Amino acid sequence: MEFSVDRRGAAIVSSWFAAAGILICLPFLSLFVIPPLAALAIWLFLCFGVLAPRLASGTIRVGGNHLTIRRGLFFPLTRRIPLRFLSGCHILQSPLQRMTGTCIFILYSSGCTTVAAGLRKADAELLSAKLTHGGKLL
Repeated sequence: MEFSVDRRGAAIVSSWFAAAGILICLPFLSLFVIPPLAALAIWLFLCFGVLAPRLASGTIRVGGNHLTIRRGLFFPLTRRIPLRFLSGCHILQSPLQRMTGTCIFILYSSGCTTVAAGLRKADAELLSAKLTHGGKLL
């Protein structure tokens, strides 16, 4: 089984970082105008031009004995987690994510915590049910 991150979900998560950048730049606009606007333009480019495509490139593949998570465009990161080491998972949703049907899926294992931001809610529930197998982790 393979699941991929939705572009809308990745854009929502990127917009959180963009909103934080806007809030940080607001106090400096009263002192100077051009430097905060230039910094904000660079920050918005990084959020929507770099972070959103990186998040949208994520895939989760469930094999027979392991879970493979792949993310990244130019420098891909592949993480393989044996299913026996998974200790839990969470599905988080903001109100905007509820409207678009996306969520943040968090996997806990003995060695790491992995976040898949922007996964479809139906895919996350199916993946959670497969990994927990009726309340018992595989």
